Amino acid sequence: MGAQLMKTELAVVDGFEGYEDGVEGVDRPEGAGLIRDTLLKFSNEAVWVTRDEEEIASDLELIAVNVIRVVQRWQDGKPVETIILEPHQKFPDITEMNEKVPREDWLEGPDGHPRGPWQAQHILYLLDPASMGKFTYPTGTVGGRIAISELVDKTVWMRRTRGSNVYAVVTLADKHMKTKFGGRQRPHFEIVRWVRLGGEGEGDVQALPAPTPAAPQTSVTSVPEPSPQRRSARRSRSAEEAGEGEQRQARVEIGGGLGRSEKRERLGPLLHLLLLKYSVLP
Repeated sequence: MGAQLMKTELAVVDGFEGYEDGVEGVDRPEGAGLIRDTLLKFSNEAVWVTRDEEEIASDLELIAVNVIRVVQRWQDGKPVETIILEPHQKFPDITEMNEKVPREDWLEGPDGHPRGPWQAQHILYLLDPASMGKFTYPTGTVGGRIAISELVDKTVWMRRTRGSNVYAVVTLADKHMKTKFGGRQRPHFEIVRWVRLGGEGEGDVQALPAPTPAAPQTSVTSVPEPSPQRRSARRSRSAEEAGEGEQRQARVEIGGGLGRSEKRERLGPLLHLLLLKYSVLP
């Protein structure tokens, strides 16, 4: 126990780690403080801006440090009730939750039609590594959810190969999205590199080495030894082919430049000897 206390005291070397500005006995409402420092918005013109409509530079590099999911009930333009989902917890049935709310308490949606006060939200937290400025991007739109889901998926896969303390460095961009009205631009987080935060091996994540090509595998197929019957048949065919070849050669050598009667006279004895040699005559 004493060793544990000493370890904790050594970890907090000044007032930064243990800083607290709350007041005892004053409870903050659930969900308070979800927006940290600069609020980010994606405008209808596909531009990233702050709450005060200040445009964010497209080359600003930010570290995606965390993401949470919440369900909030809205009233008069602000959330009055917030449910923070735990990791791996699924969203509740938002439609069923809104059906339990009287229609007079519904809100006007962006399309001008009424919508229920309960809304699902995805909140992404980003950090400027140069200034340590914090940014928060909350979204309840389809395009925003797709952008965050893609970033989460890539982060999960990178951590499976490089460790749990790997984070994506992104720039704020946009990407085309198909809709039933033709299409529009949606938010997109362009990953420029990966870094490690905390623990050992802090800094940029090095690229994986190129795979070593595998040596080609060769297969050797054994040829069965021919049977004695097949060997005898092959020798007979070879002898016959050799005899036919000698006959053709003799005809060419003897018959060149001779008349038809002279060819018959000279070829007759030769053919007779060849036939006797290969036992063709009876």
